[in-house]
Amino acid sequence: MKNYILFHFLLVSISYAIKLNDKEYNCSVNLFTKLNLIGNVQQIGGYYDFCNTGRVSCNNDTAYYLNFGTNYAPISYSDISCYPNLNNLDFTGVILTPNIIGTPPQIGVTSFKINFYSCYDLGFYDVISLPTQQVHILNLIEPLKTNITLSSLSLIQNIEMYEYSNPYKTFLFPFIINDLKEYIPLNTMLLYVSNVPNFTFTNPSNIEITLGHGFDRSSLSNFDGLANLNRSYSITFKVLDGSIPFPFKKIKNCQSLTTTTYYDTPNDYIDISNIDSPSIRLSNVSSSFSVNGNFPLINFNSKTKQFKFSDGYLKSIPIIQNLNSLDLSGNKINLTLGKLSDYGSLTTFLLSKNNLTGTLDKSYCSLNSFDFSSNSLSGPIPLCFACFLPPSNLTSILKTKLIDNNFDSFFPPTSCNIVPNLKLSNNQYILYGDYVGTSYTTINSPGIAWTWRNYTYLTGILTTTTAPPFFDITYGGIGKSFILFASSIPPNVTSVQKQTSNCFQFIGSYFNYNISSTEIKIGDKVCNVQSTTFYEINCCIDYTFGSNETDLITTIKVGEQNSQITITPSQNNTVIPCKTVCDGICYTNNGTCIGCPSNCNNGQCDRSTFKCVCNANYIGSDCSIPLQYVTSIVPIVSNTEGIVQLFGLFGNVHDGLSVQIGGVNCNVSYIDNQTINCTLKGGSGLVSVNVTQNDIIWFKKNFFNYIVPIQNCPNNCNGDKSGTCDTTIGQCICNVGFVGINCSPIAQETVIPVSNSSVDLTTGFSYISNEQTNYEIKVIALLEVDINGNTIFTHPLVNSWSIDENESTKQGQYTFSQYLGNGDDKHCKLVTMIEEVSKDTQYSFANVNFLVTANSLKLTISINNYTYSSSLNSLQLQIESLVSILPSSTNNDKCNNNDESDTSIDTSGISTDSVMNYITIEKNNKIFTGRFINKLLSDGRSTFFSSEVVSRNNESLIMGLNLPHCTNCVIDPDFSVLVSSSFKTTSCNSSETNNWKIPVAVVVSVVGFSIIVVISIIIIKRNRTFIKIKLTSIKLTKK
Repeated sequence: MKNYILFHFLLVSISYAIKLNDKEYNCSVNLFTKLNLIGNVQQIGGYYDFCNTGRVSCNNDTAYYLNFGTNYAPISYSDISCYPNLNNLDFTGVILTPNIIGTPPQIGVTSFKINFYSCYDLGFYDVISLPTQQVHILNLIEPLKTNITLSSLSLIQNIEMYEYSNPYKTFLFPFIINDLKEYIPLNTMLLYVSNVPNFTFTNPSNIEITLGHGFDRSSLSNFDGLANLNRSYSITFKVLDGSIPFPFKKIKNCQSLTTTTYYDTPNDYIDISNIDSPSIRLSNVSSSFSVNGNFPLINFNSKTKQFKFSDGYLKSIPIIQNLNSLDLSGNKINLTLGKLSDYGSLTTFLLSKNNLTGTLDKSYCSLNSFDFSSNSLSGPIPLCFACFLPPSNLTSILKTKLIDNNFDSFFPPTSCNIVPNLKLSNNQYILYGDYVGTSYTTINSPGIAWTWRNYTYLTGILTTTTAPPFFDITYGGIGKSFILFASSIPPNVTSVQKQTSNCFQFIGSYFNYNISSTEIKIGDKVCNVQSTTFYEINCCIDYTFGSNETDLITTIKVGEQNSQITITPSQNNTVIPCKTVCDGICYTNNGTCIGCPSNCNNGQCDRSTFKCVCNANYIGSDCSIPLQYVTSIVPIVSNTEGIVQLFGLFGNVHDGLSVQIGGVNCNVSYIDNQTINCTLKGGSGLVSVNVTQNDIIWFKKNFFNYIVPIQNCPNNCNGDKSGTCDTTIGQCICNVGFVGINCSPIAQETVIPVSNSSVDLTTGFSYISNEQTNYEIKVIALLEVDINGNTIFTHPLVNSWSIDENESTKQGQYTFSQYLGNGDDKHCKLVTMIEEVSKDTQYSFANVNFLVTANSLKLTISINNYTYSSSLNSLQLQIESLVSILPSSTNNDKCNNNDESDTSIDTSGISTDSVMNYITIEKNNKIFTGRFINKLLSDGRSTFFSSEVVSRNNESLIMGLNLPHCTNCVIDPDFSVLVSSSFKTTSCNSSETNNWKIPVAVVVSVVGFSIIVVISIIIIKRNRTFIKIKLTSIKLTKK
């Protein structure tokens, strides 16, 4: 049995042994024999197991790594070149022969790196062969046998020299000799040498130079050559013996400059604007490196963001623009420390080992990195630091940054109240509060990886697949933990315990730690929060409840989340939640919900009263009953039977529905939210409309106008010779030689007075003048009127128009606008458009075709989104026409112009039976005629509207246009000026006085809440002003 175990052990050992190929095996036998190491190699089955000696590492049957220590026989190239697949080669304390690495045409002994640790007889005799890439020399124990020529390094990538034990040698480090004639691929130069090399034909990215004693000081100027490198690079520089002048004034394209050396006192300030390095770190600069104690460097490059200047002597803290990191440790600075903003926009500020006095301002808590240790700062440590100090004599990173000062205490004060909050924004968690940690504070939170941003907030990324409902957040070193949540979960109260007669404890979950964002109200009494955590809120009231006060509605607000319960303050309360979502009051003594209906339909539940608050035009406990109104009507022909259509708001509840038109029932055949169809046995004329449903009556007087199929024209167009009457609308179509609304003959005089039209761009008023007679048209007011015609609100419109230059870009058009409302709540917009019509144009509007003659001035007013105080109310728009006499130094028409002549106003042409209505104003034989179309588009549909005279006097006439209850309205009138056929200029006696007349025709159509006025001027020479108005709610089609 014993022999079997031994045999099995030998089999296992052989199976784990790696046998080198014959060539490398024989090479190993020779090398180990030469170094007197063969006796230490284990034999397995007569085979030396070199791969398990710790000196040879193998892969399959080949060696890839050799490691040989102290020996007494020199090792040569031939001893190791027989290993063709070496990656790395380590020699420690080995005696070497020249060119041990290999020199062309030899092949380099490794494909990557060779390390020489404290070796003997090391020198660079010739070019190091490929494929060797890196040569490392560590801890020289004797001078190199040769200096280092750059040509010997011409094929490798890195030369690296290190001194881990004692860099201060009694012998000289080697010199670097630049004997290059072309560029070499050398990338890294880490050198312990006696000179700064000439960098011609080199292009390294990493330069580390340490100069030993006896170095060549003149070689420092070789640093100037770095400005010629065609790549970015970093420099690390150290001088082991003595001080030097600052040698880096001319370097460029340097990514990092790091030095550890004494610098000489400069003769003047040193301009370093050429040094475009993002990072400059000057350590151990010596107290001599200053200009009379002042900072010696000026003109920093804007690319420099990090700067260190340590172990020198400074009288003040330099202010360096564009820095975010400044290290001034150990500079004996003796001054009172100011605020962080006094020194720029720093995120890192290291000031340890100085003589700073004063207090530490709170602003320093925003630093990413800081060190104020070993100074003479005093007073209290700001809470944003102090609250995160360890509560005992334990140390912490934060404490080490503050120690060795004269602060009042190094323990957290009792006033510390860390109140963290948590929220989720754009898939990122944010931990925030007045102060939630320093950059050195450790926060442990399973499921979140935190990044410190500022002492007021941190950001965190979820490290698990699914977010937990809440997070346990622990501050390391200070013994504080918090349970926080970021989801929108209302506070969950499970019980309320009576602590005293007026203090209570609310127990549950999903509370928070922020007293200022926690509110509790019991009945109508505020319970002042004393303390709060995730599970518990304690509060007190300045009131003692009586025993008869039971089931008081209690609200708990945590942040933006609310909960409602009921409690009896005189006892402990167990909360029984309502089984379903309660849109009302949940009586938690038994879990019963009482309150708003399940659906407030056209409204919302007011959770303070638990009643529905209805939207405009709806009423009822559940806001389902509409306050109906009619905006437009499609009527029928008088004295016939047919289907009437009413449009408006009628809702979805129609109890007790009836429609009466002129006191006659209209039998409803169809109704929905916006439309009613009903059959009417018709009458005639203008009658009222009544729509009743849900015990609510809507009524409007004189709103339904039966259609009169045949319309009469003014004066029957003066007979067939003058023109033809269009009986569909009552408009004259004049023959050649006749003009005007009644086809009067054209004036035969050769000299006719010139009329001028104009628009005031400040007020929006329109004018037509002829000699001294002036006509003015202006929109003066918008009135809201009730069912009885009483004025509820008056909105003056004069002097409130503003021209819209962006819309007034087309020649011959202007746009003015104004808003109605209170303060910033101005939803109703009025827009006035004035357009000049240059030629006879046929228009179609509100299903009426009509002609606007050449040289007309067209005025359009739109009213959009007016807010009514009642669904029964409607609007009246008022337009004023005035006549006046203009001052003049001469009076060329003494026959016609007379300041004292009477003004005649005729309104007999207003009739509800006619599509066209007329008014005239006459003064000095000049007649202003208004023509009104009794159609409008209310919310986009054609319907009837009426006009009335509001007031009149000798000089003016105010017309009221009675608009329905609609959201949008538009009116489309036109004004024209004509010279009558009786005008003469040849005689002026009493029997031949000329009555020349200038009629002005006004056509008004209304769409929704808009009004359009058109002024046309015929046979006049005018001064034109152009306006453009774009009314998106109106389409005006030219034919």
